[in-house]
Amino acid sequence: MPDTVKQRIQSLARGLQILDFIADHDRPVRLAELAQLLEIEKSSACRLVLTLADRGYVRPDPETGGYLLDDKVFELAGKLAAHRRVQECARKYLQLLARETGETAHLAVRGTTGVVFTDHEFGDQPVGVTSRWGSSEPFHCTALGKALLAGTTEDELRRLLGDKPLKSYTAKTITRIRDLFLQCRKAHAERLAVDNEEYRPGIRCLASPIVDFRGHIVAAIGISGPADRLNPKQLARHAERVRQSARDLSAELGHRPVA
Repeated sequence: MPDTVKQRIQSLARGLQILDFIADHDRPVRLAELAQLLEIEKSSACRLVLTLADRGYVRPDPETGGYLLDDKVFELAGKLAAHRRVQECARKYLQLLARETGETAHLAVRGTTGVVFTDHEFGDQPVGVTSRWGSSEPFHCTALGKALLAGTTEDELRRLLGDKPLKSYTAKTITRIRDLFLQCRKAHAERLAVDNEEYRPGIRCLASPIVDFRGHIVAAIGISGPADRLNPKQLARHAERVRQSARDLSAELGHRPVA
C-alpha cells in the first residue's frame, strides 16, 4: 500500500478516535488530551481537530479552549435514526403489499450513486425478484430510483449524474438526462415511477416515493416481477396499491399533504 494512502487511512482513524473520545466526555476536551490519546505532537492533533471543526464535526469551547461535538455529528445521527424509523414502520407495508400483489415488495433509500435496498418481502408467486440488503442499483433505470428522484430538477440531475450519456443496461434504458427528468417529473405528479425492463430484461417494477413530515422524500417502496406477469393490465391494477402503501407510510412518518 502506498505511503500516501496509509497516511490518509491513519488520519481518518485518528479523526474517528477524536470523535469517540470527545463523545465519551461530558465536558470540553483539551488538545493536550487528544495528543496524549493519539500519541502524537500537539501540532499534529491540532491539525486533525481543525479539519474536523472545518467540516462541522467539532467546535471549540471559548471558555476552556477545549473541544465539543458540533452539529454535523447530530445531523448524521438524526439521519440514521430517520432511516431506522422508516425501515421499522415500512415492515408491515411491505408485507401487505407483497400479500396483495403476490410480487416481491422492496424498500430503498437514496445512496451516493444509486438506490440502496434496505428491506424486502416476497410475495406468493412461484418466481420472485430478489434484492440483497445493502445492495445498490442505478437511479436512472429503476422504478425505485426514479421515485427517489421524483420532482428533481434537470440541473440537479446533471449535478448528481453528470452530463455524459447514462449507462445502458437493456434496449429500453433511457440514456439522456432530459428523458430522465421528464420521467421524474411524471413520477412526482403521479406519485408513481415505472421500470419497463430498463434495468433487467424481462423484469418490470413500480415504485412510489415516501415523504416525511418535512415534505422530503426519504425512501421509496415498490414491487417487481417478471414482465409477462406484470403486464400493462397488472401494472395498472397494482399502481394504486403501491401508491397507497407509500401514502400510508408517509402519513405514519408525519407527512400531511397540502390541501
